[in-house]
Amino acid sequence: MRSVAAPRPLPVVAIALAAAVALLAALVPTRADAADGFRVAPYLTNPSSDGMTITWFTDTATPGQLTVRGRGLPGGRTYTTQPTDEPTLDYTDAELAQEIPGLEQGSWLRGPRAYKHTVDVTGLHPDSRYTYTVRVGAARFTSHFTTAVTADRWRSIRFVALSDSETEPAGRVTHREWAPSPLAPGSEPRPGPDSAWADTFGTATLNGVEVLRYALTEDEGFAANVATIESRRPDFVMMPGDLVQGGGYQPGWDEFFRYGAGEVDDLFTHTPLLPALGNWETFGALNGGYGTPEDRSPVVRSRAKYHVYFDGPPNGTPAHRDNYYRIDYGPITVITLDSTNGEPDDHPDSYAPEEKATGREYRGPGTDTQSNFTRAEYEAAGGTDLSDYNPGSIQWSWAEEQLADARAAGQVIFVQFHHAPYSSGEHGLPMDHVDTSGQGGTPMRQYQQLFAKYGVAAVLSGHSEMFERSVVDSDGGEVVYFDVGIAGDGLRGERRTGPGFDSPLLRYNDFRVWTADQDAAERWETIDGTRQLVEGGKHYGHLEVNVTNLQRSRVRPLPPDAPHVAVTLTPVHVFPVLDADYELVRTERRVYDDEVTLYRDAAGRVISMG
Repeated sequence: MRSVAAPRPLPVVAIALAAAVALLAALVPTRADAADGFRVAPYLTNPSSDGMTITWFTDTATPGQLTVRGRGLPGGRTYTTQPTDEPTLDYTDAELAQEIPGLEQGSWLRGPRAYKHTVDVTGLHPDSRYTYTVRVGAARFTSHFTTAVTADRWRSIRFVALSDSETEPAGRVTHREWAPSPLAPGSEPRPGPDSAWADTFGTATLNGVEVLRYALTEDEGFAANVATIESRRPDFVMMPGDLVQGGGYQPGWDEFFRYGAGEVDDLFTHTPLLPALGNWETFGALNGGYGTPEDRSPVVRSRAKYHVYFDGPPNGTPAHRDNYYRIDYGPITVITLDSTNGEPDDHPDSYAPEEKATGREYRGPGTDTQSNFTRAEYEAAGGTDLSDYNPGSIQWSWAEEQLADARAAGQVIFVQFHHAPYSSGEHGLPMDHVDTSGQGGTPMRQYQQLFAKYGVAAVLSGHSEMFERSVVDSDGGEVVYFDVGIAGDGLRGERRTGPGFDSPLLRYNDFRVWTADQDAAERWETIDGTRQLVEGGKHYGHLEVNVTNLQRSRVRPLPPDAPHVAVTLTPVHVFPVLDADYELVRTERRVYDDEVTLYRDAAGRVISMG
């Protein structure tokens, strides 16, 4: 059985996926067997300076034993679990009968039952490495974790944020549409729909135009993304929503954990995950989508699955637990919000055609980020967990209280939620706009004054599936907003005023500073007789954040108004290198030319940006 008690060697930056699979098979031959006896291998959430939550799932009701060893635990500490049966995770008839072209029918399915084991490990020492072993019957799994530093003793912290993995088994054989970016000076033309690229990877219709499909499948893209993240050894990983291609679709969840606690990778078995609800977590996929006004039970079941997998810290409102929560990781505070439902409910049909905004007209943020269901419909189907985010709501009051407390403590504050408030992409328009998607993130702009008042360093979101950085200046100061890119789904671009990629850009987001779509120009060259992309363009990726203590290395204390902390935001993409036959040779970790460093004073507020 697999043991990962010792730290893994740091992979090289450029990883050939095929070679990596062979290498892992040689070095860690039991990776595919690591979850034998486990439906989901142990994964970590809720990191703190004195504890960690460890959760795993099995196919049987056999009790489990968790043993933790490390500093302050002579002989180790053992916990015995009494697993809970989770029928919410049962497969539906539609899932059992599903056929996916290119895959053997049912090959992606797991056992018929799911039993949950969860242990809150507490009373540990800060900044200390612990090993843990889980035993269930004859099955055994070993890994490790490190507790968080304390706010008064730390040097540097690294974390990663990525969004919109939207996993599903079909992603193993799906190449997504790939919106074109501008060409760099001197670049050869992008291959067209009659090219060898198109013959190899296919084409799709996007914005009324036939475009190329991307070189990596969704599966390859997310796997390379996760492997690249793991090579950087982050302290934790944030995922602001759309983890799965339908929260009510069980194979989507099975697929998600393949990459983080399964046979593809084990990132979350030793690196804690901080998730947030996205719009896809409310969608039933082939199990009824969003349902009907008369029956929103698919939405209720979808959110229920999320609640089974993730047990967030208490937030004072039991019905809202897991929806929004706070994590303190040493000097860093992460506040996770639920942006999936606002009140009053809104819908594009609420506005007469002649009353709707057009072009770049903006009349206000609106109140709702989704037009798919109402609170009344949801509660009629038995749902009890919706948490409005608008001013005056329970969630709003909780968020303000946490922001004020973190600021008083001098914390470096990050906020995550799914719907990007400032977006140049598909979901950048409010509900009253003639071209709205019905899922615009503009209602979350209402938090800007709050974020500025309490000195939030950065707000991390997703939803429009594109790297974008915006900077919003209010009376309280500047706040950086980031759409953290594409974990493994679509590769979209900025919205345009009409069909076709020759239409002008809409540029609805007045606060846009940079997007990978328009500011990372594609450079194509003919290499060995084949047109190849050599740099630029949109790719699967994530945001890496490095927080550095500038005071720690000083002999004398810094003045209060001097920079005490540096926060560096680095947009990373995973670049595919292909051979002359368009076979994947390797993927490379590359950095977009938009790295930003925020300098914080002794109180944790941003004092400059460079």
